[in-house]
Amino acid sequence: MYFVPLFDPCKRFKCLGCGRCCGKGLEKWFLELTVRDLKMLNELGYSNAVRRLNGRYFLKRKEDGSCFFLDKDNLCILRKEYEWYPLGCRLFPFAYYIINSTLFITVNEEYIKRIKCPGYGKGDTLGSLVDYVLEQLYKERIIEEYYVKNTS
Repeated sequence: MYFVPLFDPCKRFKCLGCGRCCGKGLEKWFLELTVRDLKMLNELGYSNAVRRLNGRYFLKRKEDGSCFFLDKDNLCILRKEYEWYPLGCRLFPFAYYIINSTLFITVNEEYIKRIKCPGYGKGDTLGSLVDYVLEQLYKERIIEEYYVKNTS
């Protein structure tokens, strides 16, 4: 599989736990779920938190537009109680898509600006975070092994 980064690797990001990426105060916020996300939500007893739209699955939102699992302290209930949360959340600010055996990794700067993410521009470079993204995609079986680690 080929890998194409579609973002500036020198820009920076660090999660500050503000909850803005979780849709707080947004009318149009959708988090698409993977097959493994759906399976895990079902196992945890949260099949009621899933919404199907045009053959795709998304997390439901609360009336304020935020994620079904965002608590009053802007913390994820899934992450706190089960040490797990959906892939799209784990990858933020990154997103991915695959076309003809090519993996494209993007950063939706329009969304980041819209939510006024306070962690964008701080922390590690996006380029240094790519291995984490690839590791998560591998663990979710979305991609096959992407490199051989040098053990010498």
